[in-house]
Amino acid sequence: MFKVRNFEENTVYNVAEQFTKSSLAGLEALKTAINVSFDGAGKLAALNLHTARAVAARNTENFKALAAVKDMAGLKALQQPMAISAVSQSVAYSRRTYQICSETSNGMTQVLGSQLSHATGGLVAAVDKRRKNAPPVLDFAKASGKLMMAMARSTFANVGQLAAPAAATAAPAVKLLEKQA
Repeated sequence: MFKVRNFEENTVYNVAEQFTKSSLAGLEALKTAINVSFDGAGKLAALNLHTARAVAARNTENFKALAAVKDMAGLKALQQPMAISAVSQSVAYSRRTYQICSETSNGMTQVLGSQLSHATGGLVAAVDKRRKNAPPVLDFAKASGKLMMAMARSTFANVGQLAAPAAATAAPAVKLLEKQA
């Protein structure tokens, strides 16, 4: 009637070994995620430094050009090239910022995706292994739980069937009360 299943003798050691392996894998994933985020932050810092230098150089040139202006026509002639230069540098900065953030995000997604894939694969294997090595009492408990759930579903269905006529009977009374109120 009951099957006796073989239990592993060194279960405690296997659990400790599995815990150690998963902890090391988690630390490696964390280290990779930190490196990816620091790499992205470093690229953004370098971009900001480069942009600040370019803006300072452009402002110096603009100031020299403005200092050389003698009349309104000269000022008006400088206005368009200065605006075009500022807009083009802003667009280039925005594109590069977006590219860096996208690269960093993709790197983090890969790291976390591989970690999640590894974790779910290990979880499925562990559950399957534990299910095979589980004592027969668990099979009985599982069957009892399924039976109780079926009984609960049946009870709720019966209550629903009983409540429908009661609701139909109460509906005219509720309408009458609403009219009087």
